[in-house]
Amino acid sequence: MKLKVTKKAVSQFLILLPFLLIFTGSVFQNTYKIITTLCKLAGFSYMIFYVISSGKVNKNLIYVTIPFIPLLVYGVLNSFSIKAGIADGLRYLFPIVILHYGYAIKEHFGLLLKFVIAFVVLNFLVQIVNYANWLRGVNQWFYYTTEDGFIHFNQTAGIMRATGTVVFFGFFGFFNMIAFFLINKFYQGPYKRIFLGISLFGLAASLSYKAFGAFFIVLIIYYYKHIYKVLASILILLLAIFISFPDKINTFGEDIILRLSLYVTKGDSARSESYRVMFNEIADFNLFGRGVGVFGGPASTDYGSTFYKLVSFNWYDTKWLNLATTYTYLPHIFVELGLVGGFSYLLILITPLLRKKINQKYIIVAVIYFCLCFDMLFSFSLNNLEYLLFSLVFVYPIYYYENNNFKVTNKGVE
Repeated sequence: MKLKVTKKAVSQFLILLPFLLIFTGSVFQNTYKIITTLCKLAGFSYMIFYVISSGKVNKNLIYVTIPFIPLLVYGVLNSFSIKAGIADGLRYLFPIVILHYGYAIKEHFGLLLKFVIAFVVLNFLVQIVNYANWLRGVNQWFYYTTEDGFIHFNQTAGIMRATGTVVFFGFFGFFNMIAFFLINKFYQGPYKRIFLGISLFGLAASLSYKAFGAFFIVLIIYYYKHIYKVLASILILLLAIFISFPDKINTFGEDIILRLSLYVTKGDSARSESYRVMFNEIADFNLFGRGVGVFGGPASTDYGSTFYKLVSFNWYDTKWLNLATTYTYLPHIFVELGLVGGFSYLLILITPLLRKKINQKYIIVAVIYFCLCFDMLFSFSLNNLEYLLFSLVFVYPIYYYENNNFKVTNKGVE
């Protein structure tokens, strides 16, 4: 029996290729990091090639990207280490390339929505297996081993955080949250409620406080008419977890209080320190920055930036974790690129939002931006290809979906 490969199938495969490469690479981030790195590099390079070869570019994006490139090059050359500058300099390009790639594939929203649903369902099934193995006490493929030989996995109050195939619970919660909004708005097929339920399960099971915070804020502002339905579903899921693990309720509550203390109410953390440094740099009217790779990002710790000592940076009780970043993105931008470079960079990222017409599609795009930026306040999601491929890449396809009147049927989006 011969398999017939159509031109359409090849085209769809080529569109989804960076998704396949990068999300396959994420599977190995705790075991074979070199595979993860190579897959990300291949996916990133492919997107650049696709944009150039397709010739589909957004003029507004081009106009704001061109002035930023010399500023980025200057930042790289101004770094304490050219290797550090190049390493973090490439990461600055991630969201820019993703936006350009999203525009190049803007006519294929239906395909992207199908991928979203398939990815959510796949990770749900894998997570069920992960739970079963966890309860059996089996050492699983995504566990990682510390330097002293201790086998570790992410958990809260003794409950394993859901990771599916992507290994990191934070991203697991994030992509299920984005999937919920996309499916709820655009998918009209017969299994809509099932897919929404699966995405809510993934969000709750991730036990990601950042995703919880962003999700509830969006519900209150945008989905306030239906909030009781979603809250009821989440409460049922949480009750099921607590009924299964009744002895964890108090521990879970204590963990929530600890997280609020670290992220919001107290100022004794590496995150708060990074904002102190940023505000000092702004007060000093630092126009062009200290150099790329100097502060906040992974290159600054990998290559031993001396800037931390210069500003008397205090890692507090996180120092023993050997953090790769300060987990705050805005200080990273404005310290390294300065006021001119920082605002120039942010202008590129928000260009898709600078539109006169505000409609339902614009609101969904704004929701995606909010979820990504909310996470960015406590992480480096804006330099993470996985996060970007489940957020910014959908922006232009969503806009184009409305402008070209795609049909929504009981089979989904055509």
